[in-house]
Amino acid sequence: MLRPGGRLVAQCGGAGNVERFHRAADAVGSEPPYDAYLAGWTGPWNFAGADETAVRLRRAGFADVETWLEPRAVAPPDPSGYLRSVCLGYHLERLPEALRAGYVEAVRKRCGRELDYVRLNITAHRP
Repeated sequence: MLRPGGRLVAQCGGAGNVERFHRAADAVGSEPPYDAYLAGWTGPWNFAGADETAVRLRRAGFADVETWLEPRAVAPPDPSGYLRSVCLGYHLERLPEALRAGYVEAVRKRCGRELDYVRLNITAHRP
């Protein structure tokens, strides 16, 4: 709930967010021994675009809505640790413990050092 006159300022993943990473994770997940647990699984992600987000906010009663996408590459200093703790949590929950480290390393090798983040920036206010 936002009080009348309140301002919403937010940032989250937007359309196209970490697409290269997801392609790498899906490719590795479709190969043995990971395929028994991950093949065909699409995960819980939903990265909305700027226009559809603006429409949703206006329908929810917000005014002065501004939304925009901003590409922002991220190169973590510890790519494997970052993938394990930030990006692959849902994947790893589906895998037995014995397969997790190998999966993380295989995904890291495929997606490269840099992650292709796309941020959805949002500002609006409640009249």
